[in-house]
Amino acid sequence: MLGFPLLIAVVAAAGAGEPPSFAAEERTDLLHFSYGWPAEVEAEPTLRARLAGELEAARDDARRTAEQDRAGRGGDFPFNAHDYEKAWRIAGGTDRFLSLAASTHSYTGGAHGNLTFSAILWDRRADRAAEPAALLGAGALERLTPRYCEALDAERAGRRGDPVQRDPEDPFAACPALAGQVLAPADTDGDGRFDTLEVLIPPYVAGPWVEGPYVLEVALREEDLAGLAAQVRDSFEAR
Repeated sequence: MLGFPLLIAVVAAAGAGEPPSFAAEERTDLLHFSYGWPAEVEAEPTLRARLAGELEAARDDARRTAEQDRAGRGGDFPFNAHDYEKAWRIAGGTDRFLSLAASTHSYTGGAHGNLTFSAILWDRRADRAAEPAALLGAGALERLTPRYCEALDAERAGRRGDPVQRDPEDPFAACPALAGQVLAPADTDGDGRFDTLEVLIPPYVAGPWVEGPYVLEVALREEDLAGLAAQVRDSFEAR
């Protein structure tokens, strides 16, 4: 049982007979909190339990941080309610896998808020999370890296108005390692097979805060799928 004192909302899905999606909200002078996931999660009890546990932990931590901030404020530094918002979305789904990605927006009293990303690739048959890089096999991320870096530089150039001069010593001009980023397989054409790898990069990793996050789509090619095990190959396709 989720212990929200103010509001727990379960929103019915659009289609008759489909499981509902879930949203939990709490709004007080101390904290504005929300956490939600799509309807498909309700059909996966183990995954739902995992997210419910994360929800509780995130709420408790956000409350504790806000209480500490409020207690330490003086008259010249008024307290502003903290914010925490996490929303999971579906990046794609196959008969075997459900790919989820989430953005977390938080404000803890500083000059501006924070933004981070998360992803879960849920193996419905094994009833546990899988790692995209492990499924794609050894060498896959290395093969994808040049296209990922090109996509990142093109996006940075568009935002900055100038081409990026790659510099490994400058974090805002380097290409951060693909293996260190949040990765979510995606189904861009809706046919029930993953054809793209979403790369989710928060502020300060590839550019300053003012540039915002970078969400890149790297199309999968046949050579990227060569390392897939036979039992999961039908969940992927080249684009």
